[in-house]
Amino acid sequence: MLLPDPALSRAVLVGVHDYRNLAPLPGVQAGVGRLADLLCDPTVWGLPRRHVTVLGAEVTADRILQAVRAAGEAAAETLLVYFAGHGLREHRSRELYLALADADEEEHLTFGTLPYGELVAMLRREGFPARRRMMFLDCCYSGLATSMGGGSVAVVERCDLANLAVETGSGEGDPGDDDDTDFVGHVMTSASGTEESYTPAGSYPLFTGALIDVLEKGIPGAGPALSARSIWQYVRQQRIGSTPQYKALNSREHEPWVRNRAHDARSGVPAQRVLPAGSEPMLSPVVPSGELRFATVKGGGYRIGVVKEQMRDVIAKVEDPRLGWQAVPPHFRTVSGRWFQGWDAEEVDAYVEQRRTEPTKFIDALRLLLARQGITVVPGGGPVVGQLTSRFAKKGAVTFTESHLCLKSSAARMSIPYSELKNVFLATSHEVVDTGVGNDQGAFPSESLILVTEVTCGHRTLEFREASSAPVRETLRAFLPAMKALRARHPEWFRMVP
Repeated sequence: MLLPDPALSRAVLVGVHDYRNLAPLPGVQAGVGRLADLLCDPTVWGLPRRHVTVLGAEVTADRILQAVRAAGEAAAETLLVYFAGHGLREHRSRELYLALADADEEEHLTFGTLPYGELVAMLRREGFPARRRMMFLDCCYSGLATSMGGGSVAVVERCDLANLAVETGSGEGDPGDDDDTDFVGHVMTSASGTEESYTPAGSYPLFTGALIDVLEKGIPGAGPALSARSIWQYVRQQRIGSTPQYKALNSREHEPWVRNRAHDARSGVPAQRVLPAGSEPMLSPVVPSGELRFATVKGGGYRIGVVKEQMRDVIAKVEDPRLGWQAVPPHFRTVSGRWFQGWDAEEVDAYVEQRRTEPTKFIDALRLLLARQGITVVPGGGPVVGQLTSRFAKKGAVTFTESHLCLKSSAARMSIPYSELKNVFLATSHEVVDTGVGNDQGAFPSESLILVTEVTCGHRTLEFREASSAPVRETLRAFLPAMKALRARHPEWFRMVP
């Protein structure tokens, strides 16, 4: 489970509960405060309190944009923006306006409002280093917020199709050819572009309340972490009087965002069967493909025909402790169009994982651990088990053998026995370096963010300097805790001679 680093992330929460010309929304203030508390809770995400900016009823459009800009310049990992209040729409242009304290729907909509287009333009500003940018809107007509470029939109009403037809991209994580955006984007809204959102007297706004509910309680059976999409799937099932919308750009569908409070290490993980030593794995009966039944979703789900056809082969692999690494999510191909229906991927994956047999040998457990983290597993009986392959990392930067973690920076190498991983420490920092150029025409200033990762084992330290994607840092952040958990379950595997 690799969550976005809270130390490198920022959030801007805007809640306008009091208006001069519109009905007050008293529940908004409490909702924003509770969301801020949850985002800072280490059992949810763990943002440092100083990394969360909360803006109230008297905020101006300029102040909001300034806050988002400051957060965007500071966030190297995730930038989150949330707005709750009244939403107004311009019927002819189908533009969304976020109402501030002086807004008046009887007057020109540009007075006392923040046009959503200006807010999202600031969020997706090219100079910001944040890899993941998230927008949550709890206001009437918030489904009009469809201007972040390509990606996929879920549960969109027929009347919104004309507006979406001009978008590029044909599916989740598949922007059009003219979209060079390199960040991951998520937009979640409380309603469609034609619906109102609701705030009952004495309560949170219904959409915000559903968000708070899932962050507070989690989702049983959803694993240790929740993605933005899984949270949207939960929220849309709640009776909030409107149709929540979700949109993703350049996103892996189930990329984790926050911890799942409903997950328990003792009962949340499906029971696993261990084969006796030396026994051959047996194929247990599989539900006939025609009897498989899973929830249907529009866009992004698994292809139903592919699941039915390949389920038996996938189950055979997860039940074999030696082959389990060959079957990790995503298990099946997803639908290619945003309007096509498929089976809910999280539900299908949970069905498969319930049948997984725990490896009985260290090498098999290591292969499975690496495969789950997206590391390229090297088949065969050679000494190399896996390698980090990324266009943002030098070849051989991180290599996994049967007994050692091997690291190579531009200056040195380090080989660490798995039995000594408990003595490895990571220190992370970042630097802003001047990359500007100058000539006889003048100076052209530019700055780049460099992420620095120091790996220390004993008396040796190895330094990696990476751009905002930082594949080496992310790999080590995922690998070391996973190996610590594996060691806790099987200490006998780590009694190796260095």
